[in-house]
Amino acid sequence: MPDPVIIVDYDPAWPAQFEGERGRLAANLGSAFTIEHIGSTAVPGIAAKPVIDIMIVVDDDSLVDTSNEVEAVPGEHSPIEPAGNAAHVGFVKAVIACDFTYRGVNGLPGRLYFFRHADGRSAHVHVAHRDFWFVNDQRVFREWLCDHPEDAQAYEQLKRDLAQKYRDDRIAYTNAKGDFIRGILLQAGGVGPWLREGL
Repeated sequence: MPDPVIIVDYDPAWPAQFEGERGRLAANLGSAFTIEHIGSTAVPGIAAKPVIDIMIVVDDDSLVDTSNEVEAVPGEHSPIEPAGNAAHVGFVKAVIACDFTYRGVNGLPGRLYFFRHADGRSAHVHVAHRDFWFVNDQRVFREWLCDHPEDAQAYEQLKRDLAQKYRDDRIAYTNAKGDFIRGILLQAGGVGPWLREGL
């Protein structure tokens, strides 16, 4: 059975935890990449799953070329072996060396996904090209919640409610947040193609 969905009060240590992760990743990858804190733990004051979400923005398309890899089944945890061009394989291995498990695109083509859930240092790493919509939408969602405390508190309450309802179903929990996230992104300047599906 997967780990339950647990929402905890905001932890003032989360920014420092991100900085520690950023430092380790930068030491392995070099200084050519933008490494940002995203997700709920990047929004001061709101409750969240105690997982640091990290976005690495790249300029080189070859680094996110997964055309030679087997696609992972979302929701599973087994590692994917990087394959393809040397730049991609080397980049993935450098992230793995920071104690992350690689899952390929993990259901979102265009993004590389890594995770770690061990030793009290839970973190996810998302890698995308700077022109991919994921980068814009993560940034504008984070900034909107930072600038609009009423929406941040509404998001916190929604997450708490959904964590009780879908405690043992992470995929259902994530999907159930979709309408709220879509509403924010449509106001904030989101560009993801999924935002206007069915509108």
